[in-house]
Amino acid sequence: MSFFAKNIKKIRIAKRMNQSEFAALFGLKRTALGSYEEGRAEPKLDVIIQIADYFNLSLDILVRQEITVNDIFHFKSDMHLRSEILESQNRDKPKSE
Repeated sequence: MSFFAKNIKKIRIAKRMNQSEFAALFGLKRTALGSYEEGRAEPKLDVIIQIADYFNLSLDILVRQEITVNDIFHFKSDMHLRSEILESQNRDKPKSE
């Protein structure tokens, strides 16, 4: 099964949608979505782009790797957050003369 097939099913479940709801967002039939999720068919490129755009995901992530819940909900990693906090603290410190 392709990464795309696994990923759209993971997105749909994480967003608590059934196949009909997900399919309707992109003008698809539920049966077509089922075929995509099971890897029996591949959508046209424009559908893949619509899905990526709608969920604010890169095409690369959507089709070339298994996405995580963090990717789906755009959570930042702990390391990234720590870095932002340190940068913010350094900006707020008064500069010594």
